[in-house]
Amino acid sequence: MLGFILKEMKKIKILFFCVALVAMFDGYSQVLSGKVTYKIQLADNGVDIKNSPDREFIEATREIANKQTATLKFNRTQSSFILDQYLIADAEDSGLRKFARSMAFIQTVLNDYFFDKTTNTAVQRKENGQLLEIENKKLEWEITVESKKIDNYLCYKAIYLNKFINRRGKGVSIPITAWFAPSLPYSYGPKYFNGLPGLILELQDRETTFLASSISISNIEELKIDFPKGRTIPKEEYEKKMEAQGNR
Repeated sequence: MLGFILKEMKKIKILFFCVALVAMFDGYSQVLSGKVTYKIQLADNGVDIKNSPDREFIEATREIANKQTATLKFNRTQSSFILDQYLIADAEDSGLRKFARSMAFIQTVLNDYFFDKTTNTAVQRKENGQLLEIENKKLEWEITVESKKIDNYLCYKAIYLNKFINRRGKGVSIPITAWFAPSLPYSYGPKYFNGLPGLILELQDRETTFLASSISISNIEELKIDFPKGRTIPKEEYEKKMEAQGNR
């Protein structure tokens, strides 16, 4: 019982520490911006593909995915998370490898993401250029006492249970693991994962891991976030449209 109480007290201390840092950050008057580049790692989950008829395609997808990087840019009110285009030779840009490149995008980043704090809205840009507008929901993170260092920053582990209904109509809950640095009190991270009292330096989303490889923070000049221009449609409308096309 005593051990449980001490563990909970430690959690509370961490939480208060994080909240204090965020409050201190919000009190600063200067403009702050940042840029983080993440390496991408697509796990193989221990699957043996030696005898698979799709072995060449799977290997090409992993190879391309693991050479990709993605960049998070942010200022006080907006952020963007965009895949850095992986360029392959013209001779390779056809057939299997072209399909593998598209699959690598789907399995790792899936969309480009843009977030505006002032309106609490997010825009997702699909690979075909379609813009989807969604309300940015508050993620219920569970901050743990587990910690480790990433690039000399002390980070704490947080878990978010991503709950949704799959195509079979069954409720599914998938844990998303984030490692955030309270000493970098910016509540941003890869994709649409945000809201923690510190910058997310590592994120594991299913088979994909994003690990910060370059971090740049500026309190001199505000970084402009280039939101995509064009017609946006609600995400629900887009999904219903795709579902209707799939049922034809």
